[in-house]
Amino acid sequence: MFKKQHCGFLRPQDSARAVNTANTTASAFSKFPLAMAMISAGFSPSVTFANESKGENTLSNAIVITAPSVESPVTTSVDLNETPALQSASDGASVLTQIPGFSAIGNGGTNGDPTFRGMFGSRLAILTDGAQILGACPNRMDNPSAYINPAAYDEVSIIKGPETVLWGPGNSAATVRFERKREDFSEKNSRFEASAMVGTYGRFDRRLEGAVGNKKGYIRLEANESEANDYKDGNGDSVASAWDKWNTNLAVGWTPDEDTWLEFELGRGDGEAKYAGRGMDGTKFLRETAALRFEKTKLSEHWSKLEAQFNYGYADHVMDNYTLRSLSGMAMRSELDRRTQSGRVSSTWDYDDFSLTSGLDAKQEVHRTGITADSDGNEDYSQQQLGIFSELTWYMDDSQRLVGGLRFDRYRATDESNSSSTAGDTRHKTLSSGFTRVEQDLTSIPATFYIGLGHAERFPDYWEIKASNSSLSGAVNAFAGVQPEKTTQIDIGLNYKVQDLTWWISGYAGYVEDYIIFDYSGSTTQVGNVDALIAGAEVGARYQLNPQWSTNTSIAYAWGEDTDNSDPLPQIAPLESKLGLTYELEKWTTNGVLRLVAPQNRISEDRGNVVGYDFDESAGFATLDLNTEYRVTSYLTWRAGIDNLMDKAYTEHLNKAGNSAFGYAANESYLQPGRMVWTSLSVKF
Repeated sequence: MFKKQHCGFLRPQDSARAVNTANTTASAFSKFPLAMAMISAGFSPSVTFANESKGENTLSNAIVITAPSVESPVTTSVDLNETPALQSASDGASVLTQIPGFSAIGNGGTNGDPTFRGMFGSRLAILTDGAQILGACPNRMDNPSAYINPAAYDEVSIIKGPETVLWGPGNSAATVRFERKREDFSEKNSRFEASAMVGTYGRFDRRLEGAVGNKKGYIRLEANESEANDYKDGNGDSVASAWDKWNTNLAVGWTPDEDTWLEFELGRGDGEAKYAGRGMDGTKFLRETAALRFEKTKLSEHWSKLEAQFNYGYADHVMDNYTLRSLSGMAMRSELDRRTQSGRVSSTWDYDDFSLTSGLDAKQEVHRTGITADSDGNEDYSQQQLGIFSELTWYMDDSQRLVGGLRFDRYRATDESNSSSTAGDTRHKTLSSGFTRVEQDLTSIPATFYIGLGHAERFPDYWEIKASNSSLSGAVNAFAGVQPEKTTQIDIGLNYKVQDLTWWISGYAGYVEDYIIFDYSGSTTQVGNVDALIAGAEVGARYQLNPQWSTNTSIAYAWGEDTDNSDPLPQIAPLESKLGLTYELEKWTTNGVLRLVAPQNRISEDRGNVVGYDFDESAGFATLDLNTEYRVTSYLTWRAGIDNLMDKAYTEHLNKAGNSAFGYAANESYLQPGRMVWTSLSVKF
């Protein structure tokens, strides 16, 4: 059998047999990228680690080893259900910021806009079960992660850099996938989950999920709601940050045999959010989604999988300055919506030494503005994309793999507005992306090394190209002037494990031609292109002190420079480190996480992105979080935590400046929450 004893990679035809022998290969670090992402971020999941000598399962905060991994070492996966530190997360961004390299541009208490390695927006693709819902707000008040309730998903995986072409175009920073596990009723006919969390500042979350089925099909229903009041910062001052949002989802699945799966899903949600860093609040976040997913495996000797999915997403967003705050000045209200339809079809073929995945994907989006009770509004932007992709893995020998991919995308974007100088104009563009990567299992040490070269070409998104923005290039507006962004990047890394010590490092360096940048120095927002250099690294390590105690650490740093003007790239988070200590004994798991953030002095004043810009340098800070988990029974789990234990008054570098309606100066950033205490109960059977 073709197995890697220390990295867990298999040829496709061996994966089924490997599942049965996985518990005897605990020395393999098959889930090493997953483990280090968890522990270096201070996670403490309740998971199983196979004991080599006795073949028993013991609790560990490190690794889930149930089957060898066939994922790339550039992929990090986190179990969202078994990670106590994530229980207080209110959206997708607050989950991602726990992982080294991620930050978020803060607005208030929820709906931050995630960044990775200093890269923002559509450079970072965020998918839920393979689909992407795009918000309607022209300033990304409802960015894609705002519509994600982490409790509704089982796992999030991150593919760093332009190192895949399978999940859409232009994902130069990373591809993020929130996924649910496939329903399995082969041994039982129902399952039920419920949880509730309460915390300071009126935090109250509740969730129900249930499913019934058999070997032929199932029905799943899920509902959740999360709310909170304005929090108080470390100085005891109230910060505008309240929110209330809910989501429901219904799925019907058909599984006529073990090789066929068809699922139809409907979803709906809404909410409101108060923003300390904006001139208006979000008073409506209506989400309506539908998806049809199909998968067929073992079609022939080499045709191993056929996948297809078709998705519909609708976002209806309202913002105003009087519903959630005291009116100051003129009343303002705006309602916008966006419809997104997408589809993807792919096939995988497996041979002795090769695995090939090829397919097509497409997306169409229409944005409208000026919606009122008496009017459906007017279209102001539309875009269509059609792509073809192929990705190949060559298992060169027992210890070396060569992975490569290529995709081509055709775009059509139209300025549908009736008042701009480019009204009715259409842009057409064909872009290409690709990568190649070598993965080597080292023989001298138990480690896997990889190095990859990737190139991603990204068409400007709606927020960057909307006709209301001025162009830095001298064109009539941004729609005419902003050019596609082209990133060429080297990714390199090493994953290592020996006995009680595990560590990893991943680094990157790249050149971005026509980097899209916003300039806020004038009376109007201008958008244009510059050339840029980017570089950085993430490092993590874990050491098992004894069977009960383990320690872990991580460091993440991102750097960028505008080479046209010899200025730093704006909106890049500073150097950050986390130090964690974990104690585990039978049913208990307890974590302490010290977060250390350096000052950020490399700024580019009045420049940034559609959400934020650099207005001042930021000070460093340190915070301490504690959380604990007690597994009362196999069905019932109690968790509790204290975030910002020392009640530190601090602000994140990427926080927006506070709005003057709440008493903030133009260059004064609002502060993060002070001490927050929470506790939760969850039942699952």
